[in-house]
Amino acid sequence: MINQLIHSAVDAGLGQFFYNLFFALGFVVIIIYTAINCKNYGIGRGKALLFSFCVYTVTVLWMFFLFWMESGFKNWGGNNIVRIFIWVPVAAYPFCKWMKIDWGKACEFLAPCPAMVQGISHYGCIFHGCCHGYPWKYGIWNPALDYNTFPVQPVEACVAVAVVIYVLIRQKKKNYTADGLTYPIMLMLFGYSRFLLEFARDNDKLFLGISDLAIHALVMAVVGTIWYITVKDINSRKKKTAPRRTRKA
Repeated sequence: MINQLIHSAVDAGLGQFFYNLFFALGFVVIIIYTAINCKNYGIGRGKALLFSFCVYTVTVLWMFFLFWMESGFKNWGGNNIVRIFIWVPVAAYPFCKWMKIDWGKACEFLAPCPAMVQGISHYGCIFHGCCHGYPWKYGIWNPALDYNTFPVQPVEACVAVAVVIYVLIRQKKKNYTADGLTYPIMLMLFGYSRFLLEFARDNDKLFLGISDLAIHALVMAVVGTIWYITVKDINSRKKKTAPRRTRKA
């Protein structure tokens, strides 16, 4: 059934349209998330929407620049947000200062968003034929190659959605308080899983079966791990040095 759907879309000349549509839908979902969840962090809806717009405009432009740089300054574009997961908190910092939003709270608020975009936009790759798996007769039809490949795109999308669900559940359990750990947890979960999934993709490898996007994913995971360990240690030290409350007689 999925193969018939892809064939129908491509035959109608809508392959590129669906690719762009799913990429745009990812950011639409972020806008909806921002409008609904901002109240849990005490951020006004208008300010939260402006904040998200500014942060993701900057990070998408940075994503395009990174792809341009990696291509030897030959190709501009590249809708692969794996390149920018670790840059979202960096892009958020100046806007936090400008809008007087606590940066730690902002990172907590932004934590599910990059994986959210990936979990939706990656379905568009099915219609474009990019980011495909290895040839597999039981897989999905690839319009760029005209044969079936392992359905790594929907697998990656489902893993990203699972990361989003975990982050959202964690936020709710903590009653939306910022402990500095949610964003690095997202980086670790997504980064390590994406690094492994890159081995299922039939793309150009740099060495030992590792692609450039696998390196981006691994860097993301390592940054998340270091960030998590550092903040965990700081939080532990604060608890030890915090004055104990004495009961009144």
